Amino acid sequence: MNRLPVCARRIQVDAGPQTVKLNYQVPPPPGKRTGRYIDQPDLGDAVDENAESDTVMNNGRELKPRATLETMGFQLEYWPTGVEDFEDQDQITSRYYAEMRELVKLSTGANKVFVFDHTVRSSEAKSLNALEVGATAAAVPRVHADYTAESAPRRLEQYGKAGIYSLLKDRDLTQEEVAALSSGRFMFINVWRGITDEPVQRMPLACCDTNSVSDSDRFLYELIFPDRIGENYSMQFSPNHQWYYYPNQTKDECLVFKTYDKKEDGPRFCFHTAFNDPRTTPDSPTRRSIEIRAIAFFPNETDMTNDDMNAAPAPVDHLA
Repeated sequence: MNRLPVCARRIQVDAGPQTVKLNYQVPPPPGKRTGRYIDQPDLGDAVDENAESDTVMNNGRELKPRATLETMGFQLEYWPTGVEDFEDQDQITSRYYAEMRELVKLSTGANKVFVFDHTVRSSEAKSLNALEVGATAAAVPRVHADYTAESAPRRLEQYGKAGIYSLLKDRDLTQEEVAALSSGRFMFINVWRGITDEPVQRMPLACCDTNSVSDSDRFLYELIFPDRIGENYSMQFSPNHQWYYYPNQTKDECLVFKTYDKKEDGPRFCFHTAFNDPRTTPDSPTRRSIEIRAIAFFPNETDMTNDDMNAAPAPVDHLA
């Protein structure tokens, strides 16, 4: 596989910095929490208010040196897929998941990767969530990060209790094995790509340089289910935020970004959002995309011998 950085492939895109509108979260008033109730009555103590903010959007292809997971929290990779039909769930969970495990390994340096679900999105869909397997969700035009410092380890623990299936071991990993993996460094990773033959033009995905985000900019967003509370981060606007996207991202290109890194020294949470590109025209093609979510584990003092892990898609409690 040729992993020459896409920015070095001389893709000609005339897209310098431009001002766009991004939907940032409005911090809650005193006595309120930020979030929303799901599948239960709203008790009135949660607020979910966004406000458009004029934001400078930069062309990631112009970065020299290029953005990487360890410098800015995201990177673009050239990684063609052999999947012919992204409506075919079997092709996605077997062939595509395997492709993504290899990409995440090479992008992160991890030696074990667990792909736990995926979402297909369209700029024409209305619902932000795919309510059933194979359904198409809408793009998410809200600045957010998928996990918090507390919710990511808790999510891994939940998967451990539920049973993580190992293709090579042909059985669920034990809780002891999951505990051994989580005792070392692990990272939640998303991989996003367009799945049409036309480059992405409508509602592209943008990432914020983690180095430009102050701890005081982010705050808790709660997804309040009847039996549990999911947590991710929202962010209030700051002119210091440095945003990037990759204009005309092709089907052969994957945007890889961190949603949580246990290692505290360096980028840990990559805020991201879809946005309306002012350069989009009325005849620009519909954006269809797929994102997978994975957990990458790094070499650790453990007697585990399997190199790959996989599981069937499962419901998730975060936006991406």
